[in-house]
Amino acid sequence: MSRIDRYVNEVLSHIITDNKMKARIRDDLTSQLNESASVEDIDEVLARMGDPKEVAREFMDSMYEDKSELLDEVISDRTDKGVYMKRVYEYKSKASILGVPLVHVKISRYGKPSVAKGIIAIGTVSVGVVSIGAIPLGIICLGGLPIGLIALGGVSIGLLLAIGGIAIGAAAIGGITVGLLAIGGISVGNIAIGGYAHGIVAIGDKVSGDYVLHTRHLGPETSAEVSALIRTAFPKLPGWIIDILSGISVKLDIR
Repeated sequence: MSRIDRYVNEVLSHIITDNKMKARIRDDLTSQLNESASVEDIDEVLARMGDPKEVAREFMDSMYEDKSELLDEVISDRTDKGVYMKRVYEYKSKASILGVPLVHVKISRYGKPSVAKGIIAIGTVSVGVVSIGAIPLGIICLGGLPIGLIALGGVSIGLLLAIGGIAIGAAAIGGITVGLLAIGGISVGNIAIGGYAHGIVAIGDKVSGDYVLHTRHLGPETSAEVSALIRTAFPKLPGWIIDILSGISVKLDIR
């Protein structure tokens, strides 16, 4: 970086204005200094210009004849930078559906619970069609403790599908699972598949139930056996559901 560039940067560091104006000042000042330096010694040029703080003050005086304008600019600058430092950050979209904002984000920086409500909701506690947060509630939920139609997270509770470390739902997939269909390390359900499985139909390494298949590996070779087991336990279950369940089963490796 040249001495002129360093000098200009120091001048600009003492000027409060928008980036567009700073760019204009940089171009004008750099051009002026380079033109003078082409016919004079650079030391003499910079000495004549004077202290960068004083040069900056002259620019400020010319830009803000009314000092209240400068005060407004300082407050605006501090506000722009401070918005991300507030205790609670909140964004709510102007677009809405039936009075509910399309997007609502509300996040507390210091752990105090905050509630976001929107079609897409993001917050400590969030309520929405798509809900993301520590405790999300809604249709599709992702987070620490999601509760909804479809839930994905640490401890998941889903009316239709739950996927997580601990999952509870009609169909539950995870480490510890409870559901009509439970697939996991430890699984409990009407149809339970896993390392340790307990259910009416139990498939896995360690199993207990009315209809059991003891195996450490599920694959195409066990597909017919799994289908027959489920059909025997639930004779009124539609064939296409049995096909789906057996299809899911044979893709798992529970060794």
